[in-house]
Amino acid sequence: MPDLAYSIPRGLVRALRFPSHFVTSTVFDLEVTGKEHVPQRGSVVIAANHFSHLDVPLIGLNLDRFLRFLAVDELYGRNLAFDAALNLFGAIPLDRDGYPVAALRTAIAYLEDGHAIGVFPEGRRVESWGVDPPKRGAAWLAWMTGAPLLPVTIYGTHVSMAPEARSFTRAASRIWIDEPLWWHDYTDRIDPLQSMMDTWYEVVNEHLEPWRSLDT
Repeated sequence: MPDLAYSIPRGLVRALRFPSHFVTSTVFDLEVTGKEHVPQRGSVVIAANHFSHLDVPLIGLNLDRFLRFLAVDELYGRNLAFDAALNLFGAIPLDRDGYPVAALRTAIAYLEDGHAIGVFPEGRRVESWGVDPPKRGAAWLAWMTGAPLLPVTIYGTHVSMAPEARSFTRAASRIWIDEPLWWHDYTDRIDPLQSMMDTWYEVVNEHLEPWRSLDT
């Protein structure tokens, strides 16, 4: 699937930030921790866990940084409103069945221009954390462009618009943003990309593990 024409003005997303902060804090009782770790300029790879369709807007509108998300192409064409939302966040279609050359080239070019890319290393929405091991794409993008990889953890969205909870449900949600991981700190590892993603998993797991027992 070819990349969508990216013409949504960033000013529109910026204008949505203030009302979105109010709505998300009210509807989702959203609390965001660690915004000081988000670089205000320059390239950055945002790598987050993925429970729900709500993860994209909640992360995209609350990090105070405009970013494009890599999204599997099977999400397109099912719902016009959902397609419009993907366009709003400048989604880059990712071919999950083949080698996503076009999508990766688009992401690299966007990072090299000093922007932010959002990636879900699990590759899809999951019912529970830890079901799917993280893929290496986020680390590869950081490695190829020199961008920092920023671990982001989201919790609470697993009860709404998720694989086993498809309806919309109000729930308290949390976003944690941790210190960036830098590719040059992994150059001495046997498998630098895997080591980088192992660290990402450990950081996210540290936030989610205390909550897992509450969901069982």
